Amino acid sequence: MNVTLADISNDVQTGQLQPIYFVQGQDQYLLDLVRQQFLQVIQPEDRTLNLAQFDLTETPLSVAIDDAKSVPFFGDRRVVMIDKPYFLTGERTKNNLEHHTQDLIDYIQQPEPQTILIIFAPYEKLDNRKKLTKLIKERARYLSFVNMGEQEITKFITQKLKNAGYQISHEAQQTLMRLTNSSLTQMMAEIDKLMLYTVATKKIETADVNALVTHTLTENIFDLIDCLLKGKLTQAVNLYHELLLNGEEPLRLHGALIGQFRLLLQVKTSDKSEKGTASSLKVHPYRVKLARQIVRQFNYVRLAQAYLGLVAMEEQLKSTSRNPELLFELFVLKYQHEMVK
Repeated sequence: MNVTLADISNDVQTGQLQPIYFVQGQDQYLLDLVRQQFLQVIQPEDRTLNLAQFDLTETPLSVAIDDAKSVPFFGDRRVVMIDKPYFLTGERTKNNLEHHTQDLIDYIQQPEPQTILIIFAPYEKLDNRKKLTKLIKERARYLSFVNMGEQEITKFITQKLKNAGYQISHEAQQTLMRLTNSSLTQMMAEIDKLMLYTVATKKIETADVNALVTHTLTENIFDLIDCLLKGKLTQAVNLYHELLLNGEEPLRLHGALIGQFRLLLQVKTSDKSEKGTASSLKVHPYRVKLARQIVRQFNYVRLAQAYLGLVAMEEQLKSTSRNPELLFELFVLKYQHEMVK
C-alpha cells in the first residue's frame, strides 16, 4: 500500500504500526527523516535490546530475518531496519555475501507481530519483475521518494523556514533549487547556512542564495548553454575558459554539455506532460521543467545545430591533441555563422 511521510508519522504517533514498511528513494535527508520517525518507537534506554540495524552489503539477509523473528526483550515492540537490499534491483556488488531471498518472502507472508520491519532501498529504480519486489510493494506500507515534484520539495523548505521564523522569496527558492539540482539533502544543508547569513532580517533573497550557494557543474553548464543560445558568445567562451581553469576535465565538461543539449531536444519533441516526460527520460522532473523554460524560446533547428556541433567537437577532442579551448572557440564561430544564415 502506498503511503506518505505524514501517514508514517501518524502511525508512529498513534501507535497503529504495521509489521512491514518499505522506503525507496535516494535523498539522504528524507531517508534519515523516516529513520528518526521509527527510532521514536523504542525508548532510548531500550534500544540496545530492541533495536537492530543491518546493512545488506555487509550482513547476510538471513541474519536480519532471524533477528526480526525474535520477540522483544522487556518491551512491547522490536524495530529492525534493513538497509541496501540491492537484490531488489539489477545491481551487482563485489561482496561474496549469499542472500537467501526466500527467507524474506516467507517472513513477509507471516511476519512477527511484535516486530516492526523497515526496509530502506536507496535506489532510483527497482526490478519490478522480481517476485520479491512485487510482494514487498503489495504487502508493506510503501513510501517512495523517487522523482519528488517541485511542490513536494517546496513544502519541506517552507516548513523548515516557517518553523524557524524565516521567509524566502519565490525567486530565491527557484534559484536555490536550480543551484542544488533540486537535491533536498543539499538544499537543507544550504538553508542552514542561509539562515545564519540572514539572521538579522530573517528573509532570504536571491542575492543571498547566489552569494552563499556553490555553483555546481550542472549549474555552470546551464549558464553556458544560456549564453550560447542567446548569442552571448564571448561570455560563453569566457565561462568555458573559467571552468577549465577551475580544474574541470575537458571531456567531462563536454559530456555534460552534450547531455544537456540532448535533454533539450528530447523535451522539445516530447508531447507528454512534465511528469510523463521525466518518467520516460528517467530524469528529475525539475530538470524537465528547466529544459521546457529554455526550449520555449528557441526552435528545434537552433538546438540541433548546437548539439551536432558539440558532437563533432567531441570527436576531435578524442582523436586529436588540439587545444580544447581552441576547439570550443572554433565551434562557437561556426555556430554563430549558422545562426545568421
